[in-house]
Amino acid sequence: MTPARMIDTQRLSTIAHEYEREMLQFYRDLLAFPGENGHSQGSFERIRHEVEKAPYEEIRVDAAGNLLTRIGSGTHKIMLHARGAGTGAAGAAGIVYAGRLIHELGMYDDFTLWVTNSVQSLAPFHIPAEGGIRPDAVLLAQPTNLCIQMREAAVEGFLDESHPLVQAAIATYETLFELPPMITQSPSAAALVGIPAIAFGAGEDGARPPAEPPSIRHLLKAAQFYAAFPVMYVDAMKRL
Repeated sequence: MTPARMIDTQRLSTIAHEYEREMLQFYRDLLAFPGENGHSQGSFERIRHEVEKAPYEEIRVDAAGNLLTRIGSGTHKIMLHARGAGTGAAGAAGIVYAGRLIHELGMYDDFTLWVTNSVQSLAPFHIPAEGGIRPDAVLLAQPTNLCIQMREAAVEGFLDESHPLVQAAIATYETLFELPPMITQSPSAAALVGIPAIAFGAGEDGARPPAEPPSIRHLLKAAQFYAAFPVMYVDAMKRL
C-alpha cells in the first residue's frame, strides 16, 4: 500500500508524460467518432480496447451498456466517471490512464475504485444498480478548467470545503501541483441519489470538444489527479 503522504509525485509526473503520446491519440480517436456529442458504438469499443491494456481486476458492461472497470476491493468505494466521448473525451482518457498510473506506481490502498464510462452522452448519469455498486463518493471527470467543482448531493445540498471528499480533492491538488486549487460550486446533472460528488477535469466548463486537447499539460495533470485521488480519499476518511 502507498499512503497518501508517500506518493512519489515526481515519478507520477514522469510516468504520466511517458504515456503522453498514447493518451493524446486516445483522446483524438474519441473526438473523431461520429454521433451526437461524439457518442457512437465505435467510441465505446475504442474505450474498451484501451481499458483492456490496463491491469483492471474486473471489466464488464451493465444492462444499460455502460463500461464498468474495477481496481481493488477495499473498504472505501470510489467511482471515477466520464461520458466516454465528445465533451467527455478528455475525462475518459484521463480516468482510463489513471488505472495504468495507479498500477505503475503501486498506489493501492483500502479502496475499491470503479472507473466507469457511460454510453449515453446526453442522458443523466445514474449509478449502475447491478452488482451492488454503490460508491461512497463520485469524482466526475468533466471539463472544469482544472477547478474542483463541489456538486449537489440530493440529501445534503451543495458540499462545502469541510467535506472529506472536498478535503481529499484539495489535498490531491496541493500535493501534486504545489498550489492551492480553485474551488467552485456547480449544479449537477448527474442523478447521484444523495451520493457526494465533485467534478474535475481538463477543458473549459461547458465547452464543445475542440479539434485539439485543451492542452496536453492539462490532460496530463488531470490524469495524475485521478490516479492520486483514491489514496488521498482513503487518507481523508481515516482522519475523521
